[in-house]
Amino acid sequence: MTRTTSAARILALAPLFALGLSLAGCKKDAAQPEATATASAEASEEATEAAPMRAEDWIRANHRDALTSDLGKLQYATAETDLDGDGTPEVLVYLGGPMFCGTGGCNLAVLKRQDGDLVQVSETSVVQLPVGVLDSKSHGWRDLAVTVSGGGMAEGISRLRFSGRGYPTNASVEVSAGAAAISKPLIAEDALKPLD
Repeated sequence: MTRTTSAARILALAPLFALGLSLAGCKKDAAQPEATATASAEASEEATEAAPMRAEDWIRANHRDALTSDLGKLQYATAETDLDGDGTPEVLVYLGGPMFCGTGGCNLAVLKRQDGDLVQVSETSVVQLPVGVLDSKSHGWRDLAVTVSGGGMAEGISRLRFSGRGYPTNASVEVSAGAAAISKPLIAEDALKPLD
């Protein structure tokens, strides 16, 4: 092969070589938006993780019928305390209004934080305010003290003991002289507010 033939071949291949380099350069440019999109998605996930579900969000998601009822406005009160000793506070939600209350009281939901969500542990009916927490424990969870009265029942304090799966569904079942006063109220008598 002569030098002229080799030079002609190199000149013929030069445009292909230049095209290859320019395409390689384009590929790098295309990868940058993907990296930016990935970083943006990661930042969005971190922001989502940083904002755990609020009690108000849980009420809206789980009690839509009460929000649209013609019977009257839903009212609620919340408190947070670590009931199971895991270092993360559980959320107590006292639900008031015609959809949740009878002559004996209203409903108290206990919620646990799990992966940014609130998961219902139990819901107890016939609860009056105030609601408190006791130092005693049942199955590793602190006992709750709730006021009970009305519906033909004399006023008293009920000790709600955790069963291993939840608190009792009705507060009037275990009225206890051992919990004669709520020394550590979490939700006061006048704590109810409307859900906007």
